[in-house]
Amino acid sequence: MSVMSAPSLAKELLRAPAGVALLARLELTQRDNVASFSCPSDCDASAVRRAAAFVKEMPYGEFLAMALWASESWAGPWSGEAPSSLPYLYADAERRREIAEAVAERFHADLLRGADVEAQEWWHEELPDSNYRVTPCFTNYSHVYGNGEFTSAGLWTVTDPPPEVHDTLIFAWDFDGRPTSRWRMPVRSGARLWNINAPTDWVRLVETYPKVAVRAHAGWELPGPNQYPSDTKMLRALVTQHAVRTTITHHALPDWDRVAHDFDGVHLSWAGFLTSEGYISDLTDGGVTMLRYWGSERTLWLNDVFDEPTPLTAPMLTGSIAGAVGVDLTSDAARQSSDASDLETLLGR
Repeated sequence: MSVMSAPSLAKELLRAPAGVALLARLELTQRDNVASFSCPSDCDASAVRRAAAFVKEMPYGEFLAMALWASESWAGPWSGEAPSSLPYLYADAERRREIAEAVAERFHADLLRGADVEAQEWWHEELPDSNYRVTPCFTNYSHVYGNGEFTSAGLWTVTDPPPEVHDTLIFAWDFDGRPTSRWRMPVRSGARLWNINAPTDWVRLVETYPKVAVRAHAGWELPGPNQYPSDTKMLRALVTQHAVRTTITHHALPDWDRVAHDFDGVHLSWAGFLTSEGYISDLTDGGVTMLRYWGSERTLWLNDVFDEPTPLTAPMLTGSIAGAVGVDLTSDAARQSSDASDLETLLGR
């Protein structure tokens, strides 16, 4: 696991797709000539200085919400803007170094926080209809999303996120807007975790447990059906970018069955998310790899290492994301019972 200093974290933010998107969005908080939702095509030095000062007083939850929005909107796998936004974000990244340094100084400890075993939460949407059935986790690790970015046999948790980021989390996780609940998932002592704080941690995971992808990548960042070379021409011309390749020898991802044999979960810290999500790394054998579709700080659990789950109050959802609202399990007995049944199935208990 990489243990990054604040200067190292600032450096990584200037190299990462999510990082350069965040820095631009922070600059826009101090500009009135560009809409906050529009990717800037330039950089204002005075706004950069003001943004660096603004970061030093910024609430952590507000910062995370901004980071998630910028990453998804300007650098995310489903964003039509990403191929056209990222060239400008990378071109001006170095001019925003002062913001990156302020972020690293202000939030270094929070962003590198590990997976607190007493603060893990499982968030659950209401099932779409009575015909939908949950299936047990921790069985077939070869059942993967895309071409192996994560295994669908795992169970996701998030570490007790600040209320200000709740809306943006369900946006980043691509929830459908149905009523959402959450459960505390205390983890037994001794759980084995692989921690990712930087792209090098993901590379080590892949090179320790390699599995070459057998089909094209589904996003625009590597050769795949959604990629048109003409869309990424400007981005590919920048030697500083780590967001796109159009020619590769092979694409490798973790062999999740082997990972699950040695580890109970893989934790992506907030620092890991901001520096690794969508970041293309070279492997020593000439291939490439990329962590993708994790969406936020998260742990992908590969084995049942949980004590008794506990129902929680509603997440702080405003309805602004697809109309989604939170469900208070401490006062909704029917939903609590339904969720408990789903959890028992997922955990194979």
